[in-house]
Amino acid sequence: MNLLLQDPFSVLKEYPEKLTHTIENPLVTTCLKYSPQGQYLALGSVNGSVMIFDMDTFRPIHVLGSQCGGAHTRAVQSIKWSGEDDLHQNGRYIVTSGRDWYVRVWDILNPGKPLYGVTFDGPVWGSQWINSKCITEKKEEKSHQTLVATVFEEPWAYYIDPVNNIKLPLQQDIAQKQIQQQEQSEGDEETKEEDHGFVLTSTVHPKLDNVVITGSSKGWIEFYRINKVNNTPTPHFTLLHSDKISGSNIKDIIISQNGDRMAVNCSDRTIRQYTLSYDNNTTTFTLDLEHKYQDVINKLQWNAIVFSNKSGDYIVASTHGSSTHELYLWETNSGSLVRVLEGAEEELMDIDWNFHTMSIASNGFETGDVYIWSLVIPPKWSALAPDFEEVEENVDYQEKEDEFDEIDDTEEKLKTQSTLKNDKDLVPIDLRTREKYDVRGNDISHDQCPVPIDYERIITMNQHPPS
Repeated sequence: MNLLLQDPFSVLKEYPEKLTHTIENPLVTTCLKYSPQGQYLALGSVNGSVMIFDMDTFRPIHVLGSQCGGAHTRAVQSIKWSGEDDLHQNGRYIVTSGRDWYVRVWDILNPGKPLYGVTFDGPVWGSQWINSKCITEKKEEKSHQTLVATVFEEPWAYYIDPVNNIKLPLQQDIAQKQIQQQEQSEGDEETKEEDHGFVLTSTVHPKLDNVVITGSSKGWIEFYRINKVNNTPTPHFTLLHSDKISGSNIKDIIISQNGDRMAVNCSDRTIRQYTLSYDNNTTTFTLDLEHKYQDVINKLQWNAIVFSNKSGDYIVASTHGSSTHELYLWETNSGSLVRVLEGAEEELMDIDWNFHTMSIASNGFETGDVYIWSLVIPPKWSALAPDFEEVEENVDYQEKEDEFDEIDDTEEKLKTQSTLKNDKDLVPIDLRTREKYDVRGNDISHDQCPVPIDYERIITMNQHPPS
């Protein structure tokens, strides 16, 4: 039913409240990600397979890879759908990374084999799309399919251009680094370059093109800008900001959709929330600590974190530990805990938030099942007609004698039509132009690239699940 016909107090709730569905994945889920429009849910599995589920039926519809091989040969670490720009065509491409040392790019229209593949010297923690742009010979900006990936025990993230077969460490230019070291040595001869540890996570700024943020194993967070000009495929990188925010591992970094808030999950059992500001004149970032989220009683660690849409009014986190089966939800303006989402029967790992249907998905650590919390909207049939009355039980209806008699109202219709023609304040009704935003304010002007359905392989996999 159309959302506009539902109870607005139920439809416009800002977060889900109840566990409504459980998806059983026979391949044991390790990570998950909603498509940009929320129509599909991609699940990475412990055996390297990537299954795509339809969110209308909650059933699998496709498995990436050929019949003889899956997406990866070992567990999948991360999945990312492409964005809504012209190049990526709103969810047409998927990038996956796994413990088999590979990053692979998949085309939904031809999912039998990967479009590109890049290998590393160790397991890949995660990979993300970069909204990279280059200047062509006609002096026009053109989008380019590039990625950023973090690898096990590597001191930097990697910039990947699979089209031009480029794989570069994401670190500042040698010339810039030498200048900084010279300035430090002039100021203090005993100053030495501090070890930042291994890069564990990375993310891309949603509003500023070509800005990548990385977090290390020793609590360092760094902002890099990717510079590509004159149609050269090889970029150079500029370090915009570097700061040590913790003495422990940085497990995850997330940024709100509007780019104003950033949250960092560290292994010291604390989630730090910052306001993020950027100065165009000095090209520098400023971090101001807003809140710290902790469980002071149980001293819990957090597996994954995610912001709500738009300005990130809420943040949700999954807890680490065999005895914890809930998702914690905080309000980011006040920093207060507003709800604990219950219902799961095991520890929860990865999290993703579907803003179009206002639902949260998380996978279990032991069984690999996926738990989905969403809104429960009671039917409001009175919205279909002003005089509609809801009854709790059947009532015998007594028809009036002239209730359905036909009346010749031709003269009345002519009067109405003449009145409408003379009315100068008529508002034209456009029945052809598509709405750009839904009732929740989400952009629905882009169409999701449809995922083909592979019934034969899904049936075979359900009948003979891998051990």
